[in-house]
Amino acid sequence: MSEDLAKQLASYKAQLQQVEAALSGNAENEDLLKLKKDLQEVIELTKDLLSTQPSETLASSDSSASALPSHSWKVGDRCMAIWSEDGQCYEAEIEEIDEENGTAAVTFAGYGNAEVTPLFNLKPVEEGRKAKEDSGNKPMSK
Repeated sequence: MSEDLAKQLASYKAQLQQVEAALSGNAENEDLLKLKKDLQEVIELTKDLLSTQPSETLASSDSSASALPSHSWKVGDRCMAIWSEDGQCYEAEIEEIDEENGTAAVTFAGYGNAEVTPLFNLKPVEEGRKAKEDSGNKPMSK
């Protein structure tokens, strides 16, 4: 359960970063301000819930290691990232990494769309291309 909570926490933090980025261009938007407040509250509640489960966290430390990114990402790396609009994987470039929150800001190659995503959702380009080929999609050219 604590592994799921940790994943949710990373997701909430990524969403908060996106809302804060949107607010930088529109600081008076009441919907965004409310969403920011709600996300901050759910982050605090999730942290509190995680802190009440120390024995489970220790017992599952081996299994939680598998949730950590298996790749050491750096700014400028090419990767495959999931675009939140359609849930599909696309080639992207890492623009910024937030180690504390376990997220990365990526820009999708050829599209220019930017998004903040959890690091554990990123895949090496070769792995992502192989998955697309296996699913029957037209393979990407090199």
